[in-house]
Amino acid sequence: MKQMEQLEKIFANTPAVNISDSDDLVIFSDLHMGDGSKMDDFLHNGPLFQYILQHYYEKKDYKLILNGDIDELHRFSLKAVAARWQELYKVFKRFDNRRSLYKLVGNHDLELSLIKGTPGDIPIMEALKLDYHGQYILIFHGHQASNKYYNRLHWFINIVLRFFANFLRIRNYSVAQNKRKKYKIEKRVYDFARIMKIMAIIGHTHRPLFESLSKKETLKFKIENLCREYPAADPARKTVLENRIIKYKKELRDIIYKREEDDLISNLYNSNAEPLVPCIYNSGCAIGKNGLTSIEISRGNIRLVYWFDKNVSQKYFDFNGYRLEHLEDSSYYRVILKEESLNYMFTRIRLLSD
Repeated sequence: MKQMEQLEKIFANTPAVNISDSDDLVIFSDLHMGDGSKMDDFLHNGPLFQYILQHYYEKKDYKLILNGDIDELHRFSLKAVAARWQELYKVFKRFDNRRSLYKLVGNHDLELSLIKGTPGDIPIMEALKLDYHGQYILIFHGHQASNKYYNRLHWFINIVLRFFANFLRIRNYSVAQNKRKKYKIEKRVYDFARIMKIMAIIGHTHRPLFESLSKKETLKFKIENLCREYPAADPARKTVLENRIIKYKKELRDIIYKREEDDLISNLYNSNAEPLVPCIYNSGCAIGKNGLTSIEISRGNIRLVYWFDKNVSQKYFDFNGYRLEHLEDSSYYRVILKEESLNYMFTRIRLLSD
């Protein structure tokens, strides 16, 4: 109940920003920008992230939403982070200058909301509420669904990481590394969004979610739908479907093998007797080993997008079910993992919620 009250307060106190079918927005979270040392988790994806901002999202006049944990201030000083990533801050400032940047606070950069003189003097917000034809999308980092970041434990963690863990070269520990805690955070946000009949977009857990489904559950539904289509398909189409099913099965097995602990908890957020409400989404993170994910809200649609460098990973070249978009003069690719109409999603939220 306490977490629900916190989320309700955030929703009530956040002014709404109107968007329409002509708007294009992209949401990134959990960059964890550091000082450029080996302890900087953002270092390997930094060039990719800066390039796609400049050569794709800025070029196409997207609005940029940075949804928390952008600066890794648990481990590093703001001065050190700003010095290492000053060129990226210049890109942020260009978005801000045309009123196309919203920077939200996370638990790893919570102190930004308490100080003056942030890099580029970019305003810091708790949350962003979008009004899409009277239907609401609440964007916030996600740590607000936990109590510990509102007490002194947060500042104790900050001191331990910055002055001891860095020296001992111990990497960050976060809720994203604890599957049970990750699920609890997502479940609280899911319950809140379902009751309010809104769409909630978070980060924090580093797990991409679309329609309240993890990648594991999404693959299961894809395989089921392909099997349903198979009996009525012509021979050529059946061959295509068989190949896709084989590849999705392999991808699903890889996920299950690597994440055995997931079987200890449910990935779904309500009982099997109730329909799953597509009310929680997660933009993932920008520190993935093989690439980074984002949520796009564009021209009346919402989509989960994956960006990667073909020199690092060629995974999606082997999947016929995905259409790759090459960013010219680079080794970078964009792939849409899932996409749906906002009106369709809100219809499901309205009709399936209690």
